[in-house]
Amino acid sequence: MVEPVQKTMTQAEYLTWEQRQTERHEYVIGFVYAMAGGSRRHNRIALNIASFCLTNAPEHCRIYQEGMKLQTDSAFYYPDVMAVCEPEPDKDFFETSPCLLVEVPSPGTKDIDLREKLLTYQSLPSLETYLVVDTDAHFVRHFWRNEKGVWQQQDSTDTGDISLACLGTTLSMTQIYQNVF
Repeated sequence: MVEPVQKTMTQAEYLTWEQRQTERHEYVIGFVYAMAGGSRRHNRIALNIASFCLTNAPEHCRIYQEGMKLQTDSAFYYPDVMAVCEPEPDKDFFETSPCLLVEVPSPGTKDIDLREKLLTYQSLPSLETYLVVDTDAHFVRHFWRNEKGVWQQQDSTDTGDISLACLGTTLSMTQIYQNVF
């Protein structure tokens, strides 16, 4: 996200407008931001994670890669990977209760993913795991809610496994970065 569209919009106006656009835009407190395209590494990492989740998720869960909006109280985001294991909402164009969110930031969005989105995502009662995955090194910042509901953080490098509690599985660093470097 770089430059907002100049006119602010309500959430309803954004949803109507966004359906007519050829490119994706995120909505944050009335402002709309165009989404930049991802690099090859970005796309491979997101696909690796989404493919793993799709293969290993319980049958009642839905897995999305990049194209499904997430609605929060004040924003609509397009997470790189999203897992939802709650009943489907009434609306077809966004989800509201993810249990897993993954962002694969570019240099221009990394701060947004680690501040604005982190705080917003952690306010979602359904969310159990949030991953921020680096494209330039084997590095994942892993945020998760423990059994007492308190958010924890661990940075993983090179090797190891990351628990995806809502999917009942673990994701390895090797699986995340397969055919990337």
